[in-house]
Amino acid sequence: MSVIKTIVILLFYSNSCLGQDILDYEKKIKDIENYDSSDFEFKNSKENLKLFGTLIKPKKEYDKIVIIVPGSGMDTRNSHYLLSQSLLEKNIAVFRYDERGVGKSDGKYNTANYTITDMTDDLIIIYDSIRKNSKFLNKRIGLISHSQGGMVTMGLLEKNIQPDFLIQWSTPVQKNGEFLKYQLKTGINKFEDELIFDNQAKKLEIMDIFHNSFGGTSTENDWKEDLKISKEALNKAKEKGYTKKNYNRFYYCNLNSLKHIVKKDFENIYKINKIPMLYIIGSEDKYIDPISETNKLESFNNDKIKIIILKGLNHYLNKEVLSQKNMYEIDETAKDEIISWIQKN
Repeated sequence: MSVIKTIVILLFYSNSCLGQDILDYEKKIKDIENYDSSDFEFKNSKENLKLFGTLIKPKKEYDKIVIIVPGSGMDTRNSHYLLSQSLLEKNIAVFRYDERGVGKSDGKYNTANYTITDMTDDLIIIYDSIRKNSKFLNKRIGLISHSQGGMVTMGLLEKNIQPDFLIQWSTPVQKNGEFLKYQLKTGINKFEDELIFDNQAKKLEIMDIFHNSFGGTSTENDWKEDLKISKEALNKAKEKGYTKKNYNRFYYCNLNSLKHIVKKDFENIYKINKIPMLYIIGSEDKYIDPISETNKLESFNNDKIKIIILKGLNHYLNKEVLSQKNMYEIDETAKDEIISWIQKN
């Protein structure tokens, strides 16, 4: 039986999924014989590992390629299958990849230490390889990024890598991990192992201490700096009553993956963004606050960013109670909005 990933965003997986070409919550593209498929291999020399992905493209002439960047948890090149199918039907090529340690890609999948920075490094290698491929020089190449994947793609923009267009789907915008507090407030993520308190207000107080300590600090893997900040934050938290009885194995913000999320500040990147961008989110999203995140975007007054809030839809832009079965079954309205926007850009 699969379990729920609780560090950041809801995602269902089991240890038996590791190494599989397709996971329980994924599906193959229907009528694949109607399209051309090409497998790609990428080398991350820094980490000495290989990554693998597949480009599926229409057999007739096309002018756009979309790279899909999934959210937290394990994903292979079979994620977001329903959206991918619809993109192909509209003559838009789709590239998806096996994340590090998943499917055929090398490495070890590790929720504790696989950081936003690591994910961005992998995506840069993939994007650059496709962008510089002589076969695609005349193609417009964009990205669709879901949830935490949107933070990964903002890492590209931070390094001045500019895709032709970008869709941020249910993505955190506010700095310093503000969305994590929203998850606590909605009850979708109770942080039961790291914040053992009887009341929500106390949990939020401790979260604020760590978020304010790490927010805006270096995003690199400087363990000495991290250790210093962690000790200072933990001492401040102890003064507020956060002792060993208030957490199990790890104290809050101890894992590298969570530290890096809290460190990230992409607000200015959104503010100065110069490429066409669509930000789309459901009004019933319990993981990313559709109100505060879009309000923050609107405050930047950037006419390159279009914002769409879809009434009645959840974090995966569907209307159902989230489960393995329907997680990637995006609502028709959301699908149409995304495709229509891509066609215009």
